[in-house]
Amino acid sequence: MRDARRSWAIAAVAGAALGGSVVLGPVPALGFFAATLLMHALHGVRTFRRALAVGWIAGAVCNATALYWIVGLLEAFAHFPLVAAVPVATLLFVAQGLVLGIATSLAWAASERGAPRWLALPAAIVATFTLAPFLFPWRPASSGIGILPWAQVAELGGTPLLDALMVLTGSAAYEAMRRNHRGLAGLVLALIVGPIAFGLVRLGAVEASRDAADTLRVGVVQPNIGIFDKHDPRFHPMHLHLLQDMSVRLEREGAELIVWPESAYPFPFPRGVSTDLRGRLAIRRGDMHTPLLVGAITRASRCDRWNSAIAVDREGRIAGVSDKVELLAFGETVPLWEVLPPLQSMFPCPGIRAGTHPEVIALDGVRLGVLNCYEDVLAEHGRTLALRDPELLINVTNDAWFGDTREPHLHQLVARYRAIETRRDLVRVVNTGVSAHIASTGATLWETETWVQTGVIADAKRLGGETVWIRLGDTTSPLSYAYLLAWLVVGLGARVRELKSRRARRASATSAPP
Repeated sequence: MRDARRSWAIAAVAGAALGGSVVLGPVPALGFFAATLLMHALHGVRTFRRALAVGWIAGAVCNATALYWIVGLLEAFAHFPLVAAVPVATLLFVAQGLVLGIATSLAWAASERGAPRWLALPAAIVATFTLAPFLFPWRPASSGIGILPWAQVAELGGTPLLDALMVLTGSAAYEAMRRNHRGLAGLVLALIVGPIAFGLVRLGAVEASRDAADTLRVGVVQPNIGIFDKHDPRFHPMHLHLLQDMSVRLEREGAELIVWPESAYPFPFPRGVSTDLRGRLAIRRGDMHTPLLVGAITRASRCDRWNSAIAVDREGRIAGVSDKVELLAFGETVPLWEVLPPLQSMFPCPGIRAGTHPEVIALDGVRLGVLNCYEDVLAEHGRTLALRDPELLINVTNDAWFGDTREPHLHQLVARYRAIETRRDLVRVVNTGVSAHIASTGATLWETETWVQTGVIADAKRLGGETVWIRLGDTTSPLSYAYLLAWLVVGLGARVRELKSRRARRASATSAPP
């Protein structure tokens, strides 16, 4: 039992390191160290249950560290008292922590069948993190953006490839130290130096492409409207005037496109109209001439509403509408509303309608790829959008829900990978911050403070082309599935042969003469 408690304590430290790698930074050293600690915690584990417990403890502690702000979210918006918010949040941390538990138990099972554990663990972590649903989808290697040259490998295989590299580096380092193995030590060095060398070459090439590309001056409006004020109809006219005033100032500073955050337009916008509204509901004032991309709720009927971005050209025409595709369960939509009558009696509408696919909007001759809300942390969604060949990625977001916590900074950190994967500049326009201009290298050229009202111009580059990630998508996860399955099949075959041998020995023993 003492050995089990020791493994669990090490697992808890591993989880805290992994969570701390994103909530404190990015601090990539903690991400690599977490993988080494996880291997240490698994050393000597002899049962499937203990292997599951090691990962589950690490995962629960990791989620509690990185997503601590869930407690405040439940207090502020679900109106839970602290005594209820803490256990509900803990249940979430434990549930999401199970993903890492499944990973460690899979790695243990494969290693029991002959797979090197230092190879099985990276494969298992990649596989489970790719398949599992998450409230906030971030990956173990999210902190790797802190070593910008190393993170450039994302253009080849996205964050699953970086997960594999980070965990493999940490697990191989543990094995090299445990066995004093020079070959594995050399592999660890290669796993660090190789991606960095690749990244340094690619950084130079990508920066040269950016220097040669055309520039679009994007005006970023960060109105800093609190979530309760935002939903109070008494303040809606004032909010619209504020957005318009900030836009006029950016226009005078030379903005060629002005962007408002997610659902910033404070009134429902009618679906299907071809021009801006008139009078007090107009998006544009008479003294505004710059094209606009505006976050708004578009509506066709009482229950038919979409979380959209509306493009308004210089003449006041609606140049395009991009609807959010990936909706937040419970926050924007009621799961199973269509098939469960009790939910229909509780909620008159199923929530926001989902868009059919990611949208590229042509506005004033520029192809804009719109990522709405947390869509910029979804790698496959970003890839699907990139396949439509935008010249620039625009994210419109409202993170006011999360208050003065680390969530907006975690959101910003994870979103940076979309720029590397697609080799497009990404301009993030966030109601209360962090708004930012992320270069196609993944570097943050500037970012705003949270909870300040500001307008900034991003000199964004208009870029094109196709990366390996855009062309092929995630190839690392299928390879991980195949690796684990192969060892499990090998183990099953060995087990079947063992059972047949036992039966044969029993049959031989019973048929032998006395």
